[in-house]
Amino acid sequence: MNRREIITGVAAFGFCFDRLTGGLLDGSAAPAAAKPPLEPWPDLSNTGAPSNVKLAPAKALNIGDEGAVVEAFDIDGVVAINASHVTLRRCRIRAASFSVVRIKKGASGVTIEDCEIDGVGKDNDGCNGIQGSGFFRRNNIHHVENGVTLDGGAETVIEDNYIHDLLASGAPHYDCIQIDGGVSDVTIRHNTAINQYVQTSAVMIDNYFGPIANILVENNLLIGGSYTIYVDGHFNANRVWNVRIVGNHMGRGLYGVSAFNRTAPFYSGNVIDGRVQMNTLLREK
Repeated sequence: MNRREIITGVAAFGFCFDRLTGGLLDGSAAPAAAKPPLEPWPDLSNTGAPSNVKLAPAKALNIGDEGAVVEAFDIDGVVAINASHVTLRRCRIRAASFSVVRIKKGASGVTIEDCEIDGVGKDNDGCNGIQGSGFFRRNNIHHVENGVTLDGGAETVIEDNYIHDLLASGAPHYDCIQIDGGVSDVTIRHNTAINQYVQTSAVMIDNYFGPIANILVENNLLIGGSYTIYVDGHFNANRVWNVRIVGNHMGRGLYGVSAFNRTAPFYSGNVIDGRVQMNTLLREK
């Protein structure tokens, strides 16, 4: 396969669409007493495979060609990405597996965008929606134990995803986004991450498997768990360095919003209005 060969489930794409519409603004001037427009948080209307894209059926995929682009498939089974600079776009992936989409350690520049990732919610002990490193945007991730689990060490951006309705078999410890060490240079920005349980977190950052460095958690809607966000450096001597948590909208977990253990992340501009934002979002949609 040539580096830029595209694997696609449809012959051609002759359309474009606006992913942020939804009736929040109609262009007219608001009256002076009107509420400000709702933050366009990621939800079912602006994440996942667009409804106007025809998806071709496919079985499990093993992608080993660097630079491959896989687009517009309805995939029944695990997607294994074993090369760098692969793009998985506008697909629906369903698998009751430890990882629905697995990116090989050492692969870099992988992009997963506009996909629905469904862990099925049963016979899926420990299920991760996406496991690995890369650029993950506008994905609808659900019925998993952990929405995104980072490993592999490559630069990562998690942006505009909707992670919700977590559900797994076994004895799950639910985290919408999970970083268990050995990871650096990560941006987590403008995601909706809802953990409907009273354990464990919306965002978990810890040093269990290695050091942590240069993590930015910015302008997300984060709700639930025992604590909404953990930064935990107690497991071993691995350093936890330059973690910044800035401008997020939090909904309290069972015990509170944040738990910081043997580390002191930069924490600024975060507000505890996440459940209000979520309820307003659901009503207006």
